[in-house]
Amino acid sequence: MSTDKSRFVVSADWVEQQLGTPHFRLVDASWYLPAHKRNGKEEYLAGHLPGAVFFDQDVIADHDTGLPHSLPSPQFFADEVGKLGIGEHDTIVVYDGPGFFSAPRVWWMLRVMGAEQVYVLDGGLDGWKAAGKPLETGTPVIEPATFDPHFKPKRVVSFSAMRALVDSGEEQIADARGAGRFTGEEAEPRAGMRSGHMPGARNLPATAFSENGQFKDLPTIRKMITEAGIDLSQPVVTSCGSGVTAAVITLALESLGHTDNALYDGSWSEWGSKDDTPVVTGPAEPVPTQVHGPLKAHVTQLEMTSAPKVSLPVPVNIQTAIMRTTNIPLHFYRYLYWRVGKRWHWHRRMGMSDAELSATLRDPANCVTVLYMNGAPAGFFELQKLDADVTELAYFGLMEEAIGAGVGKWFLLQALYSAWQDNPKKVIVSTNTLDHPRALQLYQMMGFSPVSTYQAWVEPLTDSEYLEISRRN
Repeated sequence: MSTDKSRFVVSADWVEQQLGTPHFRLVDASWYLPAHKRNGKEEYLAGHLPGAVFFDQDVIADHDTGLPHSLPSPQFFADEVGKLGIGEHDTIVVYDGPGFFSAPRVWWMLRVMGAEQVYVLDGGLDGWKAAGKPLETGTPVIEPATFDPHFKPKRVVSFSAMRALVDSGEEQIADARGAGRFTGEEAEPRAGMRSGHMPGARNLPATAFSENGQFKDLPTIRKMITEAGIDLSQPVVTSCGSGVTAAVITLALESLGHTDNALYDGSWSEWGSKDDTPVVTGPAEPVPTQVHGPLKAHVTQLEMTSAPKVSLPVPVNIQTAIMRTTNIPLHFYRYLYWRVGKRWHWHRRMGMSDAELSATLRDPANCVTVLYMNGAPAGFFELQKLDADVTELAYFGLMEEAIGAGVGKWFLLQALYSAWQDNPKKVIVSTNTLDHPRALQLYQMMGFSPVSTYQAWVEPLTDSEYLEISRRN
């Protein structure tokens, strides 16, 4: 599959090859607004993908909210999906008529309830038919299955949580309704609702993510989202008219590797029907102009001329392991470098080609050592022997989740013990004002002394740029 396509989107040809495979399930999730003049259940009976079951979004719903097709309780969802012959470990492909209207909602529901191998059919039923692929009519005989739910509550936003998010203005909101409904120039299709959007929301119409039923490529999607004013390094809440097409944005975000997102289930059918919710009309606020350019950093070079005299105990209640690498795989090194260094604007190693980076890491004078906490990578240090007398602590740091765990000083001490194993005359290190604010203080605490300072310019990289560099390499 092309790396420019979403990993959650599968082609009709691929689906056709899987027909009849054990634990492969097809779900027709077609649902339409009155304006579409289409009936999902009637179209299903008239012709659907072989073996597909019909997922009625108005039936498999919470009927006590007074809102259309609300997300049901995990147990009700599991019971109803089990009746459709679907288990949480099955490989599931969801589709609708045009391709990316209502299918992403059921894709999202299944994933929120614990299914992991869930995909959406590119081109939908319309594309399947246009390609002359096989169809079945009527209702298939279904063998019930057990769906064991593992609900992810953080992926769903309630009204009270949404109200707090809007009031604080701290969370990004992506609205999937059409531009006219977003600005308030077009009336809502449901009676009794005000027009407009939530304060601070950005408009990303669901229809813009596909063309002729085909989901757009990832570079195009990334450009669409960022140009709408959404920062992909920050959390996002998706919304729409009734919680259906918001999932199209969710699908787009997840396709880009953005996982810190949630869907406002009540969406505009809840927000716009209340009298006291803030509503704004007109276009979204202008996207703030990004100031691009290098950052000025004040660099301090330090050295120590004797091994550290500090002694620190091994951190308690944490399983730690320090392993010196031999022939570290480039992708693993880049992962460590990105996870540790992105907050501090490390970029030099990310710009290296495979050949350049391999030559650096394979050099006998270079040594990379990885810290593991409770079995998972948590940080690394890299030593470079500049000559017989001088060893440089070229890189040292922890991943974000390891900062504050009480291992930083101890791990730095282990790095210095390692640097002094070959008895150099001195060990050197550099830090700057873009590093951790206590880095300079910590180095001095361990026995380093400042020897020189200078100004430098550092080119900042975004998460997307880091990932794009990693993908190219």
